[in-house]
Amino acid sequence: MTARGWIVPCYLALAACSSNGKWPASMEQQPAVQPLEEARPAPSGSIPLGGVETVVDRDDVEDLKSPIPLDAVAAARGAKIYAAHCVSCHGSSAGGDGKVSDKFPQAPNLRHYSICKRTDGFIYGTLTAGGRAMPTMREGLTSQNRWDLVAYIRLLQKEGCTGAAPGGSNVDNGAPSAQPQGGTP
Repeated sequence: MTARGWIVPCYLALAACSSNGKWPASMEQQPAVQPLEEARPAPSGSIPLGGVETVVDRDDVEDLKSPIPLDAVAAARGAKIYAAHCVSCHGSSAGGDGKVSDKFPQAPNLRHYSICKRTDGFIYGTLTAGGRAMPTMREGLTSQNRWDLVAYIRLLQKEGCTGAAPGGSNVDNGAPSAQPQGGTP
């Protein structure tokens, strides 16, 4: 092949490698998640690696039911988890008077009527996705651990819920209800 015969194939090869072609010439031209951008959402029907739920908002799982019985055994496991992860903010009696509340905004009283009236799914969703100031507990606890915490919170609430109900009456000994009520605690 002559020198002239090489010109056309070389020109075509260079054109294919240019930035206007279909193939990127460098990594800078490839799609990527940039700093401070949201990652692409997971495709529908995908299963997260490690089995971690992808709950974005606690309201999304308000109607969720526990896959395990919320009995005394689950509450006993939940009491140990509560002592390790929750006491610092919510306090030992779940009144929102933990030591962290001395320096930061007070954590909600878990025995307040507004939380007693929330569903188990909403409390689980709060543990999974976080709340207004509460961080997500998804990475530190398994799904069963979070349901055990729901069982323990319900056990504490059976001892009595407090606070003024929307009608102005005091709720001082109400058992938790499965009906959601009021605004976000």
